[in-house]
Amino acid sequence: MRRCNLLRHVPPLGALLVLAAAAAALLIDAPYVHELLILAVVYAQFAASWDLLCGPSGLDNFGHAVFIGGAGYGSALLGRHLGLDPLLSVPLAAAAAAVLGALVGILTLRLRGPYFSLATITVAAVGYKLSFILSRFTGGEEGLSGLRPFTRNVGTDLLVCLALLSLSCLGMQAFMRSRCGLVLRATRHNEDAVMASGYDTAAYKILAFSVSGMLAGLGGAMYGHTQMQVNPDLLSGGLSVMVVLLATVGGRGRPLGPALAAALLILLSEGLRVFEQYRAVIFTGLLILLVYLHPEGLANSPWVRRPRYWRRRGVVQRAGEGAP
Repeated sequence: MRRCNLLRHVPPLGALLVLAAAAAALLIDAPYVHELLILAVVYAQFAASWDLLCGPSGLDNFGHAVFIGGAGYGSALLGRHLGLDPLLSVPLAAAAAAVLGALVGILTLRLRGPYFSLATITVAAVGYKLSFILSRFTGGEEGLSGLRPFTRNVGTDLLVCLALLSLSCLGMQAFMRSRCGLVLRATRHNEDAVMASGYDTAAYKILAFSVSGMLAGLGGAMYGHTQMQVNPDLLSGGLSVMVVLLATVGGRGRPLGPALAAALLILLSEGLRVFEQYRAVIFTGLLILLVYLHPEGLANSPWVRRPRYWRRRGVVQRAGEGAP
């Protein structure tokens, strides 16, 4: 049996950025830089977890924030009322998000296309509304603050988040190359044929929903404990749409692409604060331009997917230069 070496499929740019962020955490004594990098890592987790389900299956989940915010609030409440350390509350919150993902998967199992998207929007809207209805526990509009960080040092928190993101991405790579990933990609093209082949597509979709929810919940809990607060914005439709945009720009079907694109674009968005008045216009325009130039996403561009692309171009160029 051929063994699959996961590290062989890690893009050099991704490994380089992780090493650069780790070096920044260890060598640069600048909490603001560390906080920016943490934000980039967290959004990378959001985008990659969305792509785990929606990339291979072709589904459009516009309610991803319900897993992010749900786990963020869950970990915060476990720490506040039970006194649990983040090392315990974060995994428990992620596990709860996995259960929620399975439930949402069961409820939306028979829906496709825009009906599936509308159903996920509805689920997220319910979660957002509950954050106000249950204000006694959630803090209402102000949310919950004073959450315990992973460590007492922002740089060490960055290393923790980098480790969690790296492990998540390796796990997602393995998932995509497993039978479940293969079945999900096949259902995108012809689900009836896959079912006729004897595969229980419903079970695979529910499993993917659960894993996607768990990893999104992990990102939500990471956000809460690094920013030391959670609020209804973590459950908002705006966050769900942002995650979809970041993952689409990165390239669906390859979780590392959305993760890298999300990290870089979030850093760019924060860098544009010097043009605060035009920040939203510039950032939105850039997203539109990237989608126009690379409708399949950056990770699915020919110069990324085919290593021989540039070599062939070089051969053609040299041949043209040598022609009379």
